[in-house]
Amino acid sequence: MQNYCNIVKNKLNTLISNMEKNISNFVVDPKRDFVRKSELSFSKTMRFTIGMGSQTLGKELIEFYGFDPKMISVSAIVQRRAKILPAAFQYLFHKFNETFSQTSFFHGYRLYAVDGSDIHIPTDPDDKDTFYRANNDVKGYNLMHLNALYDLMNRRYIDAVLQDSRNENEHSALICMLENIGHESIIVADRGYESYNTIAYLENNGLKYVIRIKESGGIAHKFNIPHNKETDFTANIIITRRQTNEVKANPELYRYLPQSSNFDFLPKESKDTYPLKFRVIRLRISEDNYETIVTNLCNDEFSAEDIKIIYKMRWGIETSFRDLKYHVDLIAFHSKKKDCVIQEIYASLIMYNFSMLITENILIDDNKHNNYHYKINYAIAIHACIRFFRSAHAYPSLLEELIARNKCPVRPDRNAVRKLVTILPSASITDYHNSNLVSILFKADHRSVFSSYLFLINTARSMPDSFYHTPDFFTTFL
Repeated sequence: MQNYCNIVKNKLNTLISNMEKNISNFVVDPKRDFVRKSELSFSKTMRFTIGMGSQTLGKELIEFYGFDPKMISVSAIVQRRAKILPAAFQYLFHKFNETFSQTSFFHGYRLYAVDGSDIHIPTDPDDKDTFYRANNDVKGYNLMHLNALYDLMNRRYIDAVLQDSRNENEHSALICMLENIGHESIIVADRGYESYNTIAYLENNGLKYVIRIKESGGIAHKFNIPHNKETDFTANIIITRRQTNEVKANPELYRYLPQSSNFDFLPKESKDTYPLKFRVIRLRISEDNYETIVTNLCNDEFSAEDIKIIYKMRWGIETSFRDLKYHVDLIAFHSKKKDCVIQEIYASLIMYNFSMLITENILIDDNKHNNYHYKINYAIAIHACIRFFRSAHAYPSLLEELIARNKCPVRPDRNAVRKLVTILPSASITDYHNSNLVSILFKADHRSVFSSYLFLINTARSMPDSFYHTPDFFTTFL
């Protein structure tokens, strides 16, 4: 019987080989690129790029070729990669996903989390859409924004949209990804996706949703939701672009959207209205902590406790970003060219899914030891799966045994306190900071900690010393 990890590997290699048969769709110049027989073919270049780690290109080539005297130079691989379109990796990402069906569901529904994460890419001051610099005295940095749709039950990325950081729009990215989602799906999102427009798109696509909303303002406005009390009610509202006497007389029913607010289902000069119906739930998360959720899941099928479980599971996409960046090594790029950067981002998504397909089908001994259940150590599992993909001589049974043997305890009630980062902007104000250390709490749903740190410290260094002695110093960053 063929090992499942071999099935996954063979499927991926077959897809790459099939792409080579239609190579004109995936190269920059179909009449010239990869037309001659070469040691580094299209499929071999694809496999090399997908399996790259965090080492330099020279070391990656040694890992890939071993002691084969046919090993090509760093310059050759750079030239070969430049001939492949980023769309080739995007195509492979989607085709690989389609090859394997989803096997795990939540109450019969596919459970998808949507979120975004900044990716720190090689510095290029000429790329104005991704480049940030507080002042001319610092180097600056470049960011791209990865918008992802993640299958929480099967631990796989289903879709992804890349945006330049300065043109980032998570709402439009989600709307774009909705086109590829089937019915019987639940979209789980954090408060950054709170929008009447987004809810209307979800409804029109026949999708269910669970979205956390802000405590005040926004959708919660005018509902008089109790602050320290759980509640669960159905809201019926009407979206309008007009401020008539009827609208003003019924503020609990109508929601006026000015022309500056985006709502694609009502043109800016429209006299029509748009009805929306959803459930508003106030959940107690901890002793003194409450969150507000809007959803279109009916209460006879999903209780408030079910909604709480669904939203809690959203954290899976956050841990997937961590694994993608630090275990699949998305943070280590091997080119400054933007097309090659995009290649590597989709290659990392493919390798993450490859690893999860193998890992999620391996059974481990879950007998309780020391009062804990155990789960797979995904850091070790991902590293092992990448090595398995790159090697032509790896034994599948040994891979599965290695993954099953490396496990870690599940600690369901463990909570990590968010870390405070101390900013010391310049030597000229060191004395001030020694006595008045300023700590800033980063919000992970706005920027990655790394990019936030760069942004804040670069901005702080551009300020005059007197600025740090004013209340504006605190309000600027919080």
